[in-house]
Amino acid sequence: MDLFAQKKLLIRLVIILALLNVVVIGVLVFKNIKHGPPGPPPHRERENFREVSGIIEKELKLSETQVMQFNDLRNTYFKKERAVHELIRSQRDSMNEMMFNSNTNDSLLKTVALRVSQNEHQMELLRIEQAAELKKICTPAQLKKFESLMIEIRDYFKPMPKPNGPQ
Repeated sequence: MDLFAQKKLLIRLVIILALLNVVVIGVLVFKNIKHGPPGPPPHRERENFREVSGIIEKELKLSETQVMQFNDLRNTYFKKERAVHELIRSQRDSMNEMMFNSNTNDSLLKTVALRVSQNEHQMELLRIEQAAELKKICTPAQLKKFESLMIEIRDYFKPMPKPNGPQ
C-alpha cells in the first residue's frame, strides 16, 4: 500500500468516525428532548427529614419551644420506626429465603408472613401515636394549617409514576 492510498484511508476513517459521533450525539439529544429531562428519583428515603422540619416550622410559624418539641418527637419516632422497619426487612428476607428453599415449610412461612403484617401494623400505630403527640404541640390554628401541609408533603414524597416508554 503506497503512502497516498494509506493517507486517503486514514482520512476516510477519521471522517467516518466523526460522522458516527455526530449521529450518536444527535440521537442522544433527540431522545432527551422527546422524553424530557429525567425526573426526581422514584423513591426518597428520609434524607429530606431536616428539609421537611424546616418547611413545617416556617409554614406553621412554630415558636422555639414548639420547634424543639417537634424535632425531639420526630427524632424519637424516627428511631422507633427505623427499628420496626429493619425488623420487617429482616423478616421479609428470611421469608424470601424460605419461599425459594428446596424444603419449604409452608406453616413456618405463613407464621413469618403474619409477623411481618403485625410489624407493619405496629408501624402504623407508631405513626398514629406520633400524630397524636404532634397535635398536642400545635395550636388549633396551626393544626388546621398542618392538615393541608401534610397532604402536600405526602404528595411530594410519593414515588413518581414510571414513564410508559417509547410510543
